[in-house]
Amino acid sequence: MKKNVLHIAVLLSILLVLTGTFFPTSTAFAATCTGSGCNWVDPQGTTCWNDAYTAVWHYGSDGTMVNRNMYSPGCVANWSRTEYPSYTWLAAETVGVYTYDGDQVYMWVWDNMWDGSGTVCTRGYKGSSYGNYNVELDQCLCVIHVPHLMQIHSKELL
Repeated sequence: MKKNVLHIAVLLSILLVLTGTFFPTSTAFAATCTGSGCNWVDPQGTTCWNDAYTAVWHYGSDGTMVNRNMYSPGCVANWSRTEYPSYTWLAAETVGVYTYDGDQVYMWVWDNMWDGSGTVCTRGYKGSSYGNYNVELDQCLCVIHVPHLMQIHSKELL
């Protein structure tokens, strides 16, 4: 009887070790896309959204609208996110690439991702109706990715 219990304990221990080896409990970050493979992809619902942070941000000309240049290090991608404290017409732009105009009133909007391995600039807009914007970011928010330094430099350009 003691032998059977010992055998069962040894088998369970081996099974536990093998399970931990082949099926680890911690999941590694697997990017949905990377670099130019993220161009035009909506970040929401991707792994890029999960590890993103605000690389640089700035208030609009009204002092309440804010635009954020979002960056995902796992995906090496940026996108624009525009926010306002109440529901209104907003737009988020990746300068020279794409502008998302909200099709209804929102408190925040974002546009599609763009390759973050170079320079990516964003801008935000707020207005009284669709496409009619009277408040904007008076600067482009640019993020310059410098791979050999493994860091991001932010620069506000007029």
